[in-house]
Amino acid sequence: MPFSKFRKEVEALLDDRYRGFLEKPREGQADLALPCFRFSGQLGRPPNEIAKFLEIEIGGKLRQGSLVRGAVASGPYLNFYVNNEKFASLVLKEIIRKKEKYGGSSIGKGKTVIVEYSSPNISKPMSVGHLRNTILGQVLYNIYKFLGYRTVSDNHLGDWGTQFGNLLYAYDRWGDEKKVKKNPIKELLALYVRFHEEVEKDREIEEEGRKWFKKLENGDREATALWKQFYKRSVEEFNRTYKRLNVKFDTMVGESTFVKSAKQIARDALEKGVAKEEEGTVIIPMDSTPIIIQKSDESTIYASRDLATLKYRMEKYRPWKILYVVGSEQSLYFRQVFYAGRLLGYVKGDEPVHVSYGLVSLPTGKMSTRLGRVVFIEDFLDEAVGFAKKVIEEKNPKLKKKEKVAEQIALAAVRYNDLSKQRTKNTVFVMKEAISFEGDTGPYLQYTAVRAASVLGKSMKKMSTKIKGTTEDEAKIAKELALFPGVVEDACRDCQPHYIANYLYRLASQFNEYYHKTRIIGTREEGQRLVLVLSVFTVLKTGLSLLGIEVPEKM
Repeated sequence: MPFSKFRKEVEALLDDRYRGFLEKPREGQADLALPCFRFSGQLGRPPNEIAKFLEIEIGGKLRQGSLVRGAVASGPYLNFYVNNEKFASLVLKEIIRKKEKYGGSSIGKGKTVIVEYSSPNISKPMSVGHLRNTILGQVLYNIYKFLGYRTVSDNHLGDWGTQFGNLLYAYDRWGDEKKVKKNPIKELLALYVRFHEEVEKDREIEEEGRKWFKKLENGDREATALWKQFYKRSVEEFNRTYKRLNVKFDTMVGESTFVKSAKQIARDALEKGVAKEEEGTVIIPMDSTPIIIQKSDESTIYASRDLATLKYRMEKYRPWKILYVVGSEQSLYFRQVFYAGRLLGYVKGDEPVHVSYGLVSLPTGKMSTRLGRVVFIEDFLDEAVGFAKKVIEEKNPKLKKKEKVAEQIALAAVRYNDLSKQRTKNTVFVMKEAISFEGDTGPYLQYTAVRAASVLGKSMKKMSTKIKGTTEDEAKIAKELALFPGVVEDACRDCQPHYIANYLYRLASQFNEYYHKTRIIGTREEGQRLVLVLSVFTVLKTGLSLLGIEVPEKM
């Protein structure tokens, strides 16, 4: 990469004692800097004098054609500056050569990463609360795959547990088969809500729910047939939503698959002395809260099914990492499960990682499935598309394919609203702010990419990668473009897609400023400026693609 090459040339100018201490200063100060106060005690001289001495020494070593334009002492720092023309040429040539693969790499070659995300509960609607999980997981999958990892996306469906006993009881007691067939998810949600309303009046109903779940675990024919019916209809609903969100999975396996092996987990834990029985309940002691892996009635629980799933994944895929994309409120639970997994010998190191995230809410407040306060994803997306259509009518009423573009804009707004913020922070989706062509929004980035494509479409001149002279703005954009591969790797390492989102916003802002200040078509520099525009378009489109955002042909 060009920046790595520049760094190596700087290091070659320095003695061994100084190498390894170079740092990237704040924007506008320098391209690389050496903090000399680190060596003051060792050399017995003030840092200012060391910096000045090195400036003179390195000045005599600089050669024409080098990527290093100069080294200048600034207080206790020695600042290094890149040869803008040569650097821009290297960056743009690399992007033109690699095209949409620029920014990717093979650092993950030979390593398998499993990403578990979305994981909705059967018989419940996918609400706006599921969006952040689903979007974040898909983007992490995209990033790891882009960097050469063998990546497996796993939608671990919540299709087992006491809640299904509650639902089966509610259906048996109050259900209407015709209504459920006509509108399965909304009717099943109504039954789920009613169950909890009735429990408030009569706590004995909870025991009835537990009895139905026990029947399900024991393979009761009636309970199993109803459960399969709920499962089938739920998955059909989920897949329609996933298709709209452009979310795909390599495997979609629910908790129910691991019920038998989960019962074996409890037996293994007792045999190994890792667990103990307390009044019929099997627990694994921990310093804080013990983890329950089997109930007193011998039915399985979330933890035992998750441990069985963890064991299966480790044996089948032998992964380098397993990412569990689940909300921050489950942090304690995952610490317990991973701890138990290590005690049982299923994992050896840091393979399982909880990628936590904050809540997403609407201005109306937090949602609750149990209380019936939910906003369905489909309804929410329809509303966003309707808002996008109004914006299009105001800004470009003659635009063709308005329906398709409105969908692309709405999805970009929804995705970017989540992905542009640090994942652990809570976020509120405000429609008017998110669907805007100005400011830090998904539609703004789409509009910038479309603008770049429009410039390329208008020119009839051949592009030229022979850069002869660069303006300050062009050099700034080239340097920003050079950072993209490092940003992608950082986002992968920290599981923080907002690094990419924030980077794209900076790049788009710089390009729009350049576009308004600089004439491109019809100038002597048109050929080389078109290469810059194409490079910006390529990186914007690639970065947005990693975030799951499409670039419309026209806006």
